[in-house]
Amino acid sequence: MPALVLGAGVSGLAVLRSLGRSGVPVFVAGAETTLVRRSRWYRSAPGDAELRAGLAEYLRTSVLPQAVLFGCSDYWAETLAALPADLASRFPAVVAEPGVLSALTDKEAFAEAARVAGVPTPRTQRVSGLDDLAALSDHELVGAFLKPADSQRFSQRFGVKALSVRDRAHAAELLGPLAEEQHTMLLQEYIPGPPTGHVFLDGYVDRAGVMRACVARRRLRMHPADFGNSTLSVTVPVDEVKGAVDCLRRLFHTLGYKGLFDAEFMYDQRDEQFKLIEVNARPWWQLEILYACGVDVVPMAYRDALGLPISSIEEYRVGCTWVHPLPDVRSWWAARGRGSGSFPLRYWMRDANAVYSRDDPGPAVDELARALHVGAAAVRARVRRARSPRSR
Repeated sequence: MPALVLGAGVSGLAVLRSLGRSGVPVFVAGAETTLVRRSRWYRSAPGDAELRAGLAEYLRTSVLPQAVLFGCSDYWAETLAALPADLASRFPAVVAEPGVLSALTDKEAFAEAARVAGVPTPRTQRVSGLDDLAALSDHELVGAFLKPADSQRFSQRFGVKALSVRDRAHAAELLGPLAEEQHTMLLQEYIPGPPTGHVFLDGYVDRAGVMRACVARRRLRMHPADFGNSTLSVTVPVDEVKGAVDCLRRLFHTLGYKGLFDAEFMYDQRDEQFKLIEVNARPWWQLEILYACGVDVVPMAYRDALGLPISSIEEYRVGCTWVHPLPDVRSWWAARGRGSGSFPLRYWMRDANAVYSRDDPGPAVDELARALHVGAAAVRARVRRARSPRSR
């Protein structure tokens, strides 16, 4: 049976490559960027443009009689979970129930779900306006940051994950415009520590709720520095983060979770606890590191969706790296001289790469061409500013 990958970007590319390497015929829909379209395994889904009418309507009229579905964003995961039963039987996908997804994607509901499961998280509370701020002490505001309940809508609007708070006046200044745009905001405690304090657990929980794979990786660099994404990661022994694994198992058992997962923890040196930051309930940027370390969970999810037997994978290669080349260069450059780590180029051809792969170089060529185009435009703009009368 073919697979239908919904979404684009680095996550969609990782799913496409994994399925392609496994010999699964793959179609892609909703890939607006050229990154995925340059892959050797890319095939546009029949009638891709008709997807705008909605996934259910698209599937009912699709020439594909059946396909295993992979949603590569929160939106697509929620859409798959809500498919009518008749379509879900023809187009299977192992994805959590709608209520479980909501508990993970809505940050306020997430904090409550973690509390019920007894999982440590950073201190988090809703701040709708000035009245909520008045109830907080200055100590609670110092070092905290504002985080949206709906991170996807917020990120699309502002291009960042969160906003730092300097003091009470600054928090009030930020909340005003956000309230006008109806963004529900949470004030979250900032846990101090370097990027390496962030630990991620990536893997798969099958239809019966059994965790079939769990790989631990540590963040080495990130961009932007405060509230960005990992640009360089490395796999570490799962025994090093046993406390985080126990917490995640407790949360998944409480929620009844199933599907692919990527959970972020921060180690809080103040009380020596791993604190859960978020859980991505769908494919994620660093997914290719699992293929590189010997735990390819995408074919596992494909087989599970079809009701085929799958086996647990307990061991993986430790020390395996994943890099997102261009953002990692920016991260390294921004932190140069302050323990920025090894020069990024050493990781580009090593293990897993977000855009480059020896067996699929097309996306990297496209990424390089785009970077050169953006760089050339920036140089031209700088030259124009230097020559303008105003700059003299």
